Amino acid sequence: MYREKIREYYDRLSRSYRKVADFAISNYYEVAFMTAAQLAYAVGVDTTTVVRFSQRLGYNGYPELLNDIREQVRSEIYASYIPATLSPDDPEGLFKERAQQERHNLQQMLVHNPPDHIRQIANMFFAADYILLLAEGYANTVAELTAQQLRHRGIAAEYVVDEPVKRAATLANLLPKTLVIGISATQYGDAVARALEYARTKQCMTLGVVGSLASPVNRMAERVLFAPTDTPGPLPSIVAITAALAALVQIASKDDAAVIEHYLRNFNEAYYFLTDVAPAPAEG
Repeated sequence: MYREKIREYYDRLSRSYRKVADFAISNYYEVAFMTAAQLAYAVGVDTTTVVRFSQRLGYNGYPELLNDIREQVRSEIYASYIPATLSPDDPEGLFKERAQQERHNLQQMLVHNPPDHIRQIANMFFAADYILLLAEGYANTVAELTAQQLRHRGIAAEYVVDEPVKRAATLANLLPKTLVIGISATQYGDAVARALEYARTKQCMTLGVVGSLASPVNRMAERVLFAPTDTPGPLPSIVAITAALAALVQIASKDDAAVIEHYLRNFNEAYYFLTDVAPAPAEG
């Protein structure tokens, strides 16, 4: 399998070979219909590099690598139209069952959050001077990541750790134009709900992102984004919550082409300054 061969050899590949490897891994559906010359043009190397890359992986040449990639594409298409019968007890069956549950959760998230509702939530972000995120349980990790992503987009944001003294110290300094986001993955979340209740006494905007409508956060927040966390097992899933918050980051940062270009330019400048290594140009 070409993927395993790339992983095996990747650390020993030259920079130009790695460019071909990265493209082949990320865009294998397109590569399946490319000649060596077309792949070379897409990556920005010469055709000889593509051929030698194939040989470096142990193939006789590019056609043999191409056949391997096409076989991968063929097997995925076949599995989509003629899925194999899997037992729920098999690892493959468990994997498929969980993936289907996550897909259902994401679909339910779209059903429960129609466009008008999302626009109202977006307006909260646009009106906020500062964003504060707090969470319970497994959702704490996602809250911290979301705050970091917002800051990387130039938006003032902070994650408050799940500890009463530190949380109280942060909430004590709330200002009215702060958007406080409380995240609860389960039917619990009393501490998050209490924090939102306090934030409302400070005239702050409050948004709940909940995995269960039974969460007290659902009753306390001014607006609520429902991202189901249902799973067959005892632990909640945070896939839909993660997707919901990632979408909110994109909404808040207004990622049009000019903003993205400005961010990438600044990032490249900072990265080069810190490492003295010019980062590879962004794809697309």
